[in-house]
Amino acid sequence: MDAANPAKARKGVKIFRATESVDLHTTDFMDAPTMSDAARAGLGTLVSTGSGDGAVVKVLNRSTPESGGFSLVHCWFKSEFPLPRHSHDVDCMYYVISGEAHMGNQVLRPGDSFFIPADAPYGYTPGPEGVEILEIRKDCDRFDMQIADVPESRWEAMAATSEARRAEWAAARTSPTFAANQD
Repeated sequence: MDAANPAKARKGVKIFRATESVDLHTTDFMDAPTMSDAARAGLGTLVSTGSGDGAVVKVLNRSTPESGGFSLVHCWFKSEFPLPRHSHDVDCMYYVISGEAHMGNQVLRPGDSFFIPADAPYGYTPGPEGVEILEIRKDCDRFDMQIADVPESRWEAMAATSEARRAEWAAARTSPTFAANQD
């Protein structure tokens, strides 16, 4: 980086290939989720039902505040994946690539987007074909995740969905968008 002129050092085209993306959980990009003991127990039950097969989260680009720019994460949540209500400590813009995201009484489809300010709890449910979403954060080389408290009955319902969809999720290995990059 050009210390005398940071903007000059950032000029130029940068390409980030889907085939070079890495799984979020293999990085230190997102801190381990923080949550209450009750949420930890509920999440433990959810994970034990195979929920891990229902989500694929890839880091496409990670910027730093010093380098400027945007971080980009691709999320593929498979059919009706039970995403727990949560928040992050940085602002984020979300863009729907494929499928549907159900957020309250709103249905977001390809081309739709939504903004979540830092520390605002939110959640959505993927539609019947799942949802692919891009997460865009500015000048962020790290963010956290806070899992909100929900009633035990909500954790049980999420675990039941995970159990019912587990085989279907395990069979679906590549998102619709990433499938375009397979040779």
